[in-house]
Amino acid sequence: MNANYGELEHVDCVYIPLSYFAMAEYANILKLISNQFDTYIYMPTIIKSNYRNLFTTHIDKALEDFSIKGFVVSNLGTLTMLEHYKKDYELIGNYTLNVFNSACAHAYHDLGLSKITLSPELNREHINEIGNHCNFETELIVYGKTPVMTLGYCVLGKSNKCYPNCKALCKSKNDYYLKDRLGLYFRVVADNVQTINTIYNSKITSLDYSGLPVNSVRIDILDENLLEINHIIKTVKQEKRLEGKDYTNANFIREV
Repeated sequence: MNANYGELEHVDCVYIPLSYFAMAEYANILKLISNQFDTYIYMPTIIKSNYRNLFTTHIDKALEDFSIKGFVVSNLGTLTMLEHYKKDYELIGNYTLNVFNSACAHAYHDLGLSKITLSPELNREHINEIGNHCNFETELIVYGKTPVMTLGYCVLGKSNKCYPNCKALCKSKNDYYLKDRLGLYFRVVADNVQTINTIYNSKITSLDYSGLPVNSVRIDILDENLLEINHIIKTVKQEKRLEGKDYTNANFIREV
């Protein structure tokens, strides 16, 4: 997060991981973004019990310092954690809630989520089914490297917790990958607060969502620069997908 995000084009809202709100060096960028766009705090997929109080402190400070519209809820435990914020802030269900049908979407909506992000494993048929049976907002991720696994363990430090003599590879400027038997590389991104690793798919999901009954579409950015982001937004606004060997439809046109 070091670009001039004030130059983002045709963006309605931005989801920013909670961890950035805990780092003072991002304060100016966060101020700029939250003043210009509807900004939501993107909650972690995993919150270890011994970090709950720390995260609550970060949340309260973020709400005090920045203009925050709401939260992206990544699991049911987070929904409970955010219970007392529901009155004043919007709660959006993340794709990690694994909404696979309209009954599941309705159940989460009844728990207080105003918008539901659909599972990235769905195909067109199932997305149509959910969209046509929901009278509340749904969202679809149409671009981004999809996390294939979140680990409560650090593959870089080979430990389930940070320790004093760790080489701290997670703090270097290097990128790290796991290589599979087919020679494909899966990006590994470390969270050195909770000692969690996220492993991303080797290819970028990019979807042509034209004609689908969803209220909004989302792009997930990992390390794309501002020029690339604006190009992605322009393509998505045209209801097109990016083409090439680096992109995949995932399950979008397959039978699930």
